[in-house]
Amino acid sequence: MTALPHSHGATDDYFRLVRAFPLRPIRNAGDYAQAGKVLNRLLGRSDGRLTRGQKDYLDALALLVKEYDQKHSHFLPADLTPTEALKYLVEQAGMGPTALAKVLGTSHAMASLMLHGKRGISADAARALARYFKVDTGLFV
Repeated sequence: MTALPHSHGATDDYFRLVRAFPLRPIRNAGDYAQAGKVLNRLLGRSDGRLTRGQKDYLDALALLVKEYDQKHSHFLPADLTPTEALKYLVEQAGMGPTALAKVLGTSHAMASLMLHGKRGISADAARALARYFKVDTGLFV
């Protein structure tokens, strides 16, 4: 098999970075954490100067991180009540009362009441929801 030629001015430092951390879709939290370390290392260079190859790599990696963020982060509209926040997160996750009941360890009926604001969100439920949705517990109190 023959080696592929460098294309479009890619430099050796670009390929060194690719070999150290290949540019491919970020699929899990471990990949995301590693990508963050690489980004921080490049962005935190003390002299602030990057070669063209390093800049190209940084731009591509930043796009991959942004794509992962968009798929895996829950950005909530401002000023939601606890019930509105719960409804929003449940809808975004494609869940219904049955799935919510499993997260909360409660009955379908109780989850439905909570989802529709007929029952308050207990401290235990707020902690379970925060863990599941990876948000601050204060969102639900």
